This record gives sequence, C-alpha cells and structure tokens, in this order.
Amino acid sequence: MHYLGQRHKSRRQTKADTSYLVLLDRVTFIAGVVGPFTVLPQIYSIFSTHNAAGVSLTTWALIFIVTFPWILYGIAHRDKSIIVSFMLWEIANLMVVVGVLLYG
Repeated sequence: MHYLGQRHKSRRQTKADTSYLVLLDRVTFIAGVVGPFTVLPQIYSIFSTHNAAGVSLTTWALIFIVTFPWILYGIAHRDKSIIVSFMLWEIANLMVVVGVLLYG
C-alpha cells in the first residue's frame, strides 16, 4: 500500500498526468508558502497592541502541536512543499502562542 505522497509521485506516467501534477505541485507550493502569512494580521494585532484578549492559547497551542507531525511527514517523504509550508505554519503559530503568553 502506498502512502498518499508516494502514490502521487508514482502516478506520473503520461504526459497529461505529468503536466497537470507539475502545475498542481507548483500551485500547492505557492499556497503553502503564502498560507501562513494569513496569520500575520493576528500576530501584528497582538504585538502592536500588546493585547491578546480573545485569542485562545489552547486553540493556538493545539494547532502548533498538530502541525508538527506534518513536518516529520514531509521530511520522511522528502516533500519540499510540505516541509516548507508546515515549517512556516509552525513559526506563525508559535508567534501567536508567544504573543498570547506575553500579552494574554
């Protein structure tokens, strides 16, 4: 049985499949890099106002925890998109957690 990442990579056999998957790989890499920046307004709000009222430490800490295995998964499968994306998510999530701890 193949893991999703391995099945995805081994399926690239026809030119049509290859071009579609290459495009999808690029789009998901871009989304993976841009996605974590969606947390910047929350981070900015916390650190610029020195106020984290209404931001749940439990929620953000759990998000931080459940994101970490994805980094290990990306490393195990040598998938640059997953590694980069989830490392950026971890940084963003950690910044929120730190902000809540400092100003919550």
